[in-house]
Amino acid sequence: MRIDLHLDGAWVRCAELTLTDPGKASRYGAVTLAYDVPYARKHLLATDLRALAVGVEVNLARRSFAKWPAFLIDLLPQGAAKKRLERDMRLPTSDWELLERGALNPAGNLRIVPPGHTEPRPHPGFELPDMLERGEAFLDYAIEVGAAVAGSTDAQGDSPKYWVVQDHSGKWHPDAGQLGASARRWALLKFPVAEAGTRATDMLRNEASYQQVAKVLGLRVTEELPKFMGGALLIPRFDRRLGAVGEIRLGVESIYSVTGILDSAHESLSHHQALIELGKVMGSAFDGEMLEYFKRDALNLAMGNRDNHGRNTAILKETDHSMRLAPLFDFGPAYLDARNIARTLRWDSEHAGVVDWSQVLTNLVDRFADAGLHAPDFAPVAQGLQEFGKSLNSLPEIMLECGVDASIVDARGEEINRLCRSLIKVVPP
Repeated sequence: MRIDLHLDGAWVRCAELTLTDPGKASRYGAVTLAYDVPYARKHLLATDLRALAVGVEVNLARRSFAKWPAFLIDLLPQGAAKKRLERDMRLPTSDWELLERGALNPAGNLRIVPPGHTEPRPHPGFELPDMLERGEAFLDYAIEVGAAVAGSTDAQGDSPKYWVVQDHSGKWHPDAGQLGASARRWALLKFPVAEAGTRATDMLRNEASYQQVAKVLGLRVTEELPKFMGGALLIPRFDRRLGAVGEIRLGVESIYSVTGILDSAHESLSHHQALIELGKVMGSAFDGEMLEYFKRDALNLAMGNRDNHGRNTAILKETDHSMRLAPLFDFGPAYLDARNIARTLRWDSEHAGVVDWSQVLTNLVDRFADAGLHAPDFAPVAQGLQEFGKSLNSLPEIMLECGVDASIVDARGEEINRLCRSLIKVVPP
């Protein structure tokens, strides 16, 4: 199985992945992985966007893995996109088959071209209302070109999401990576989740307002904020941009990939573990990113975003070879979800959603030492959290000004007050 990587405006052949035992085609089966020799010689020892993953540096060795390297799970189709592939293939599918056929255009700068793939036929595109209404022509074409992210054309309970791209004439297309030089703007089109219950549309509408709140509070968000229109959310992509060579694709790697999690349903991950692994790979940028990480989780608690799992946080790999946390995404009032979504990533000193932030910092010093790493200076983090706690005193007013529903603001009031009090008292270890 060939893996391509998008670099300097073009796809290049990067690596070859081989299934060691065809009878064990799950993510827990053995594989071998080798960078192509010409590619490896040119980018030797890279771990940034030129590498498949931060933990899979570019080299000339053929590596054997007893189970899949975790970056491959980021490429797998999820939810209803997976179900659709299984229906189209008309047989039970393994992880290997899904990877081979469903990773043509994932987030980031990697792809796997399926056997017998042909480029989609030219299409004149759609007006924005056609997409928002999910007309039959849009749906049929989106399915044909493989632009569904984790969505469904029916009410199967998964969030309908589609990669979309706007051309220079203003028309929109389901994005399978085929538009090339005529692309102007990239986005994710997200519809309400049927199983989320009666407030599914409210959740999506308020997700746009939540992003505005995060921007006001100084967190990292996309330059252009999401817009709710026609019952759907149009979310600008942060891993695509225009450059002198045309389309630039930045590297994206989830926290699950960075930490080696293959199956989040059966493998646990804490914030402490995530920060230690980020510290190993982000180098000098890590100290500056820690406060951003802490602020995001504090805001998750304040505003009721329980959907904080390790695939909703990622690192972004830039063309200058730097790495940082990707802009905030999937940030909304998940506490309203009828599926009773549980908060997944927690701190060691967290109990029933209440965090002792001073103890968190103390624990981190010990955790870094246990990992054989020098602990960062947490004094700036403690000071930053104190200041952030003071700014959250105005959070209810900010939420209202940004368009968050008054009922949500009222419901979050007690938690916001409690969080303000706890953050203001944070002391460094």
